[in-house]
Amino acid sequence: MSQPTRTPVQRLADLKGALADRVPHSAGPLVQAARQRLVGLKDALLPAAPGEAAIADPASGLPAPVPNADFRRVATLGYGLIVLTFGVFGGWAALASIDSAVIATGVVSVESRRQVVQHLEGGIVAEILVRDGQQVSEGQVLFRLDPTSSLANFDSVRAQLDVQLAQEARLEAERAMADTVVFPAGLMARSVDPVVRAAISDQQAQFRDRKASLDGQVGILKNRIEQAETEIDGLSRERASVDRQLYFIEDELQGIQKLSDRGLVSKPRLAQLQREKARLEGVVGRNIADGAKAQATIGEMRMQIQQLTQKQQEEVAQLIVETRQKISDLKEKLNISENVLKRIDIRAPRAGVVQNINPKIYTVGAVVRPGDTLLEIVPQNAELIVDAQVPTTDIDRLHNGVQSVEVRFPAFHSRTTPLILGELRTISPDRLIDETTHQPYYQAVVAVSQTDIPDDMKVRLRPGMPAEVVFNTGERSVMSYLTRPLTDALTHSFRER
Repeated sequence: MSQPTRTPVQRLADLKGALADRVPHSAGPLVQAARQRLVGLKDALLPAAPGEAAIADPASGLPAPVPNADFRRVATLGYGLIVLTFGVFGGWAALASIDSAVIATGVVSVESRRQVVQHLEGGIVAEILVRDGQQVSEGQVLFRLDPTSSLANFDSVRAQLDVQLAQEARLEAERAMADTVVFPAGLMARSVDPVVRAAISDQQAQFRDRKASLDGQVGILKNRIEQAETEIDGLSRERASVDRQLYFIEDELQGIQKLSDRGLVSKPRLAQLQREKARLEGVVGRNIADGAKAQATIGEMRMQIQQLTQKQQEEVAQLIVETRQKISDLKEKLNISENVLKRIDIRAPRAGVVQNINPKIYTVGAVVRPGDTLLEIVPQNAELIVDAQVPTTDIDRLHNGVQSVEVRFPAFHSRTTPLILGELRTISPDRLIDETTHQPYYQAVVAVSQTDIPDDMKVRLRPGMPAEVVFNTGERSVMSYLTRPLTDALTHSFRER
């Protein structure tokens, strides 16, 4: 059978009996004192219920507990203080608001970033005009390359262009059937150049030769036309003479015919006149044929002149098209060559401080390969930029709106460094991965105006320094901060698996 459950008072009595059995009789006064202390403790901890009789416990001999009014007052006061404390704190937590922010780490840079100076074509270093750490201005010459190859290429392209320009002027004169060639003013202005002078002289000679050749061919055809016209004129005169002779013969033949009919003139005489008339009529026929032939010759010669001129014009037109295409190509090549020649002087793209000069090219005579980095320039007096890495769990709060941005620089003492405000410029559209920590983040670009930075800090602030960015996203109640972990835990706990 199971033993009945014993009350705390019964356990105290059992403890008293056990102690009495083991303690010697000489310790009686000590036991009595302990008994009195137990009675006091029992009265304090176990007050009797209302209406309970104060009777002695037959097992322990201790008196029954009696009500304790002081304990009740203290307990009531304690419970009231607890309720009041939690009520006041809960109301304050529900009504009070504190700033909500997203904190991110970042690195200081400049608005235009570091300027990397490279060379497109490469070359041989002729002069070194800068050193590491030197302050340079925009457009200042840093290196100068050997111009021999670039200058030779430029002169070659320009000479070809001059020849084509002179040829275009000559062709235009031929198309206009002009007597002289009018060259461009820009070309004539450089006629002292031997190359330009030779180009102009060659085209003038070609113009004279081609004009003389065309004029000679046209002249021959015109002479043949003149001969045919002279022949036609002679035939016309001969025709007129024959026509008169026929007129007279016909008149005479009519008279002889009448006399012959009467027998007054012999028949041979009549036959002779008839033969003469037939001969003259034959002359007229040949005259007409020769005239038509001469007219055909004139038409043919004129057509040949027209064809010759048309062929020459077509040839000139085709040459003009080809020449202008060459001029266009050469002008483009000349611009490229001119730019290459200008890039002989490697200049600073921005004002700033020189750093990281390539040691491989820091020697006169060194070979610069195309695309090689020569040095870097850190821009000065540019707007500072902080590239902040925002945790992926906080990016939504930035998209909902940022009221203000605070920037702190851990490299400086926090007590002497004033609060610097910034402006959120952009947020990366997708997350990035840190190459060192391999942690995902969103990059936020924060601009810091130079006017907000103290002068003494401007001197010490350098790109690459660490920064701490605080994005103030609004206000939240204290209660939301306290209950957020609990609500998140409950949200995950009640999900089905």
